[in-house]
Amino acid sequence: MTSPFGRGADAALPPPDSPAYWDLVARAATGFVKATREGLINREAIGIVIALQHRYPHGTLDLATVLLTGVQERCLPEQLTDDGIPDLDLLAPNQVDAVTVLEATSKANAFFGRGAATAADIEHTQQQVRVHGEVRAQVTAAWRTAAAAPPSSRRSAIRLALSGLECDARATAATLSLAVAAALKVP
Repeated sequence: MTSPFGRGADAALPPPDSPAYWDLVARAATGFVKATREGLINREAIGIVIALQHRYPHGTLDLATVLLTGVQERCLPEQLTDDGIPDLDLLAPNQVDAVTVLEATSKANAFFGRGAATAADIEHTQQQVRVHGEVRAQVTAAWRTAAAAPPSSRRSAIRLALSGLECDARATAATLSLAVAAALKVP
């Protein structure tokens, strides 16, 4: 498993919110997107998220923040809404139906070696889908807030706009999944 921290770095990890911390999160984001672009949504990509979350309580949400900031910076004009923010419907279409829920649940179970999907697994996935819809609006609002901020403050503006999600694992996962989907669509 690839760690975003490098060999022997655990002893000297930077404090949260320091410039060195955000550099670390940016490296983790780059590694995660690279693994994902190469079709490696596997233990390597997941390992990056787990390593970051294990060492920093809000590491996953910070990873999503860095990805969302990068999306906002790199969006092509045709990927923006009329008011100049990334078009989440274009970058991460909201296509959820019963078949998608069953397929996602089955893939997750296979990935984690859990066997066939149970009714409880499907209910869990349906709950995640509901949260996902709610988080979409928050991501769009975060981009709108960041667009009004100076470029050097956009990451902070996005993180502040998403701060209410940090205690909800489902919301954090939804934010990361939207951020990754959008990041894969921009140059």
